[in-house]
Amino acid sequence: MFKTILIVLAVTIISLIIMAVVDKITTEITEEGGEVLIVSDPEGIEVTLSGEVELAGTYLLPVNSTLADAIKAAGGVTSNADSKCYETSFVLDGDMAFYIAPIYDSTDACSSSPIDKACINSADKATLLAKTSLSESQSQALINYRSEHGSFHRLEEIQNVSGIGAATWEKNKKYISLAV
Repeated sequence: MFKTILIVLAVTIISLIIMAVVDKITTEITEEGGEVLIVSDPEGIEVTLSGEVELAGTYLLPVNSTLADAIKAAGGVTSNADSKCYETSFVLDGDMAFYIAPIYDSTDACSSSPIDKACINSADKATLLAKTSLSESQSQALINYRSEHGSFHRLEEIQNVSGIGAATWEKNKKYISLAV
């Protein structure tokens, strides 16, 4: 009986020491449902990457990191990532989410041509209407927003346009770009 108590006590002490060491590790990777959460600095910036990245998930990066740093943390972009849809030099500011759009539609196995996209920084109303599911009023609101605020630096910024919310963003994120 005494030996059993000593063994349980020893195992408990060893377990506590191991948990204390693990707790001190500054980088922790956990996989939950295919997403990766990397925590490296409690004073960092949280960024979520989805779409055409190797490891979609949420990453905590140092202050003044760029989108390129976030993409590197995610293992890089896939070969299907459309470089016209993101700016790697974009400096991260606070908690942000980025969608890395595809060149080809991965849901259409027979497609051999790139997705025809509208450049939200230069497209006219007719182009926006033809290549996206934006309504006339949403297309005009996007053009007005662009005139007032300048170029878009992230695809997600179209959600700042009056009349364009999360549902419209989800329907159109594959069909817009930042550059021609």
